[in-house]
Parts: sequence; structure tokens; C-alpha cells
Amino acid sequence: MKSDIPQLMSERALDALVVYGDTDTSSDLAYLTGGAHLERAMYLHIAGRDPILFASVLERENAESTGIATRLWSDFALSRYLHEADGNMFAARIAQWRDIFAAYEVQGRVGFYGLIDMGYAYRFLSALAEALPEIEVVGEVAPNLFATARETKDAQEIAMMRAVGKAATEVIANVFDFLSGQRAKDDMLVKANGQPLTIGDVKAFIRLELVKRNLEEVHENIFSQGRDAGVPHNAGRYDMPLRLSQTIIFDIFPRDRATGYFHDITRTFFLGYAPDHLAEKWLDVKRVFDEVMRAIRVGEPGGKFQQMACDLFEVMNYPTICSNPQTTVGYIHSLGHGVGLDIHESPRLSALGPPTPLQPGHVVSVEPGLYYPDDGWGVRIEDTIAFDDNGDLINLSDFPYDMVIPVNQS
Repeated sequence: MKSDIPQLMSERALDALVVYGDTDTSSDLAYLTGGAHLERAMYLHIAGRDPILFASVLERENAESTGIATRLWSDFALSRYLHEADGNMFAARIAQWRDIFAAYEVQGRVGFYGLIDMGYAYRFLSALAEALPEIEVVGEVAPNLFATARETKDAQEIAMMRAVGKAATEVIANVFDFLSGQRAKDDMLVKANGQPLTIGDVKAFIRLELVKRNLEEVHENIFSQGRDAGVPHNAGRYDMPLRLSQTIIFDIFPRDRATGYFHDITRTFFLGYAPDHLAEKWLDVKRVFDEVMRAIRVGEPGGKFQQMACDLFEVMNYPTICSNPQTTVGYIHSLGHGVGLDIHESPRLSALGPPTPLQPGHVVSVEPGLYYPDDGWGVRIEDTIAFDDNGDLINLSDFPYDMVIPVNQS
């Protein structure tokens, strides 16, 4: 949580930290500024002092709306530094930052965060360290300070994530109503003009529903059918007609434009009817999902539930990533991941990485699945869950698990 940042700085022996970038691309900067729109902003936090936010004159009101003490880059006018550096922009920016650090008496170990081109960051921080021998440039490996702080959400964050979850499920409900309102002909959904209804048509409808709720599709949502549903991140082919009795994976992970928080939910369904052999596969995934949801709790490492999912699938004679990391069929991914200002963040429900126990404030997806592209099917069921201050589970998805969406087959 944000309130943990001073303690996390102390644990890392940081005398100051800097976060630089755009809030649209740096989720750490968005986290600190509450989602205000800022470009080329710098957040400077010196241990024991209130943070300072540097922004352009164009965005001064956006910066001031954060409640963070704001300075304008023009207080250290780049034009002056460019003149002194004979037009060398790189040297001018180094001189500008050198004077800002000197003005605020930044010394000691300084952690640098944000999002910028890797090569430029290396050159810039190397030159800054040379220009400021009184500081030590500190870079972290994962999980860094902000990954650790953001791993646990406070009650306000969970409330915002509950709201985006509610909006996402409204989109799913309207998509299902849209599909049910179509007519089937020759095992295919058709529009009023008799032309096939395609995945592209459905995706266009989804995007309109997202916009109505101030949600944005940062990463393309998944609406894949049959063989394509057997490859977990196949987004679906736009020209493919929607057919009855095939597995359709609908994985939607929108971001709320107002708060910046994501939601992640998946439903697999059949249009019209489910063939017996595929209905059995759907039920197998649902059994694993239900078992994990009954068992998952705080105090246990996330990897325990990945192993649980693997064990359950293996009892059903499906191959899993636990027994064969190279398998491309069966259960081939981890059970889930953290969700927040990034669609994938800590903690992970995975056997890889540190065995981090689940804690109050954690928000994670739970998404077992089975994938057989050569056999023409895939099934995944996913909810996003949170643990409140008492460690009780809150299902932020809260949407039915219908196997079949009825359509007009007259």
C-alpha cells in the first residue's frame, strides 16, 4: 500500500526515490498521482519529507489536483540549459536534473523508477551519476519497491476494483443478450440481412459497450472459438463466423479510464447447445475452479493452489505444466496473477518465484483452463478475487457460469 512506501524505502536504505515518465505508460507514476494525466512528470520523494511533483506548465492543474506539492519544469528552464549546452539536449537535461537535485539537497542512495527506453535510461543515469558524485544511483530487480507496495490494495482501491468488475460484467451480460437475439441458420449465427455474424461483429459490439461505461481496451480482449480457443491468448479471428456447439472463450480485461484499475474475467460458453464430450470438458474445468475457490485463503502461498489445480487435472488424466513444463495441451499456464493498475502484477498463483503467502489486500485472478487446439476446443473460467482487511474472500467478478447461451434456432 502507499502507506508502506516510507518503510520500504528504509528497508532498501534509500535516501530518496525518483519516478519519471508518463502516467499513461508508467503505472507506478499513475499509482502515486491517483491517475492524473501527466507527461514527462517526475515524482521526487526524499526520506522524511513530503514528495514533490514536477510537471509541465501545460499540465499544472492536473499536477495540482493530485494534492502533491507541485513544481513546474519551467522553474528550471530547459531553454537556459540548452543555451549553455550549445543546443545539446542530452547535456541540457542532465544539467537541469543536477540543479534540481542540488536545490533539494538530494544525497545518498537514490532509487530510480518509471518507464523509459532502456538504452536511454542507462546513458542518462550513468551521466547523472557522474554529474552528481554525492548520489548513488540505485536500480532494483523485481520485485522492486513499487511492486511490493502495490501488491496489497487498501479498502479504497478494492472498492474501485469492485466498480470496474461490476462494469465489466455488465458488458458480458449485454454481449450474451446480443448473441441470444441473433438467429441460427445451418449451425451458424446470421444477422438480419442473412450474412454470417462474425467475431469481428461481436468485438465491435464489445467495444461500444466498453465505451458506454468509460472502460478502455488497453490490450485486445479475447473472443476465440473452436480451434483458436485452444491457444490461451489467441484473440480470435475477425472474419470467423460464430457457430453453434463450439467452445467460445470470452476473456475481457478492461481498464477504468477514471481510476486506471483493471478487471479480468473469463467465461467459456457454447451457442445453442453443448456436445456431450465438450460439456464434460467444461465441467472438468469448472470442478477445478470450484475446488480452488473453496480452498484459497490468506496465509497460504499462491503456488500451493497452482499445484492443487495441477493435481486435480492430472487425476482426470490431463497433462499439466507441473509435470511437463513443455506441454502445449492440457493445463499449460499458471493459475492466476495479481490485478491492479497493470493487468498482470504481483502476487502470482504460480509455482515459480518466491512462495509469497496470500495476504489481506491481495487481488488475484483464478483461471484454470484446458487447451486442445488440434481437437478444436479450449475452456477457461476466470474470476478476479480480493481479500479484505479481515482476510475474507470477495469475488469482484460475481457473474453466472452459464455453459450454454440459447439462440433462436427456428
